[in-house]
Amino acid sequence: MAWYLTLTVAAAAALYTLSATAHIFFLFRREFDTAARHSTRLAWAVHTLGLVLLVAHIHQVPVHTLFDFSYFFTWIMVTIYVTIEFLQKNQAAGSFLMPVIAVVQIVGTALPKPSPETLMLNQLSASLIAWHIAVTGLGYVHLFASAIAGGLYLLQERNLRKKNWGPLYYRLPSLEALDIWGGRLVYIGFTLLTIGMTAGLVFAQITWTRLWTADPKVAFTVFCWVVYGDYLLMRQVWGWGGRRSAWWSMAGALVLLINYFVMNMVSRLHRFVG
Repeated sequence: MAWYLTLTVAAAAALYTLSATAHIFFLFRREFDTAARHSTRLAWAVHTLGLVLLVAHIHQVPVHTLFDFSYFFTWIMVTIYVTIEFLQKNQAAGSFLMPVIAVVQIVGTALPKPSPETLMLNQLSASLIAWHIAVTGLGYVHLFASAIAGGLYLLQERNLRKKNWGPLYYRLPSLEALDIWGGRLVYIGFTLLTIGMTAGLVFAQITWTRLWTADPKVAFTVFCWVVYGDYLLMRQVWGWGGRRSAWWSMAGALVLLINYFVMNMVSRLHRFVG
């Protein structure tokens, strides 16, 4: 990978580490809000530059290797966070999100980097598979964001139940706002997951001649879809919300993590290039 792209990736990782540190301090000291906000936006700007350089380097959507998908995946998550933070004027979620982003970025600096030659040799049905991976990944981002909202809901509920009026209580959004955002994010994520799965099914039917329906990744992805479909059914029909929805969204995120890491390793069909 080109030296300037390597440097940009390392710079983004360093800035996200700074952002994560500032956000952790912000939980207890309000005066760190400016440092947390500006370091996050600077890290996102460098991350965006790195993503542009990556696309220019590989000449396609960055979804085919573990490195480029993770880099693209985290950029979407931070973009959503920065947008919500700008609209809601609340940085509490960043205290939980930025440390995760920082870890992923640091690990990403050690992952094998893509090259145009490697990707060209492993091309399948480029446009369809890129659409499948990108849209499904975008769905994952929204579903993980819902889990963060659920975790914040449970934390704020605990503060209220124990009458803990410390700094953290005043940093977190209201229970109503967290519940509404958690539900909206699942609606969006589930829709994107459905579209991505449909593209994947079409791709598999056209490209794979072997029995792809027996692949464990396919079966577990359908299970993920059912988990979030049940969430929406419970919320829409039975009026579930609050604590039960929060726990459900967090459990769903755990299922997605198993699907992303474990199923990709045991599957013979669903593997990243390189």
